[in-house]
Amino acid sequence: MCYQLVLVSTLTLSEVRSMLPPGIHADAMGPSTQAPWRAVLPGAQTAVVLRAGHCACGLLQPRFRTSHTDEAHLRTRYRLLRVPRAQVMLALERHRRSAAAVRAGPDALAQLVIEHARNAGDSAWLLGFSPHDEPPAVPAARVTARRVADVAADPDGWLVEDHVTLVRR
Repeated sequence: MCYQLVLVSTLTLSEVRSMLPPGIHADAMGPSTQAPWRAVLPGAQTAVVLRAGHCACGLLQPRFRTSHTDEAHLRTRYRLLRVPRAQVMLALERHRRSAAAVRAGPDALAQLVIEHARNAGDSAWLLGFSPHDEPPAVPAARVTARRVADVAADPDGWLVEDHVTLVRR
């Protein structure tokens, strides 16, 4: 799969989708997968996976500076997970197609977080990496709290991989 970005929101799926920048889409999690995520945020109605194409990499620029370092980074991540080569090749091809779709960048993501806070209040976010298409599970005891001002001040550093980041107004 690649990088995945989860958003837990008090908004409905259609309200979340209406806030997204062009080229970014939100896929709702299934009911059984959504339940533990909704428990992370009081009043949550929706848990979605945000993507630019097939993964969230387009939302994470400039973490990856060029397509070469982008793929080298992904190959390293897959190798550490002991993903079979054939699966890595398929994942990299999907990633390449996604990379052509959009490169929104961390400022676009930060703007989305800020807009969400203005319209709906608190939210929960998770950046995960997986070779699978299934949404990531809620990580146990890994929660980081941030204020909206923290996101605005550091658009590339506010989101910590494998930690649920609660963004509060």
